[in-house]
Amino acid sequence: AGLLRPSRGTKVASTASFTLPNVPRPRKALIVYSYEGNQFCRLVREILTELDLPYELRSAGKGSFRREELSEITGGSNQCPYLIDPNTGIRMPESKDIIQYLYDTYALWTPPSEL
Repeated sequence: AGLLRPSRGTKVASTASFTLPNVPRPRKALIVYSYEGNQFCRLVREILTELDLPYELRSAGKGSFRREELSEITGGSNQCPYLIDPNTGIRMPESKDIIQYLYDTYALWTPPSEL
C-alpha cells in the first residue's frame, strides 16, 4: 500500500476469500517476476493479496540472475511485472493486462475502475 492507495493490498477482499463457495482457486501457485520500487509490480502484488491467490515471487531486479531467466523465458524482454499461470498456460507482461486476467480468472467481480 502507498500514499495514493493507502488500503490496497493490505488485506484479502471479503469476496475473494477461499471460504466462499464458487470462488475460483488456482491449483498451482502463480509465478510473478517483479522487483521492488516498481509501481506496476507493486500494483500486481496488491491485487494478488486482495484476491488471496498463492504466488511465487521471483525478484528480477537489475543484476539478478532472475532477470536473465526472465529474458530467456520471454525471448529477450526483461519487462516486469511478468505473470506465468501454470494452471492455464498463460504468460503475460503489462500490469493492466495481468490484473484484468486475475479478476477474469480468479474473482467473482470486476476490478475497480481506478486500476
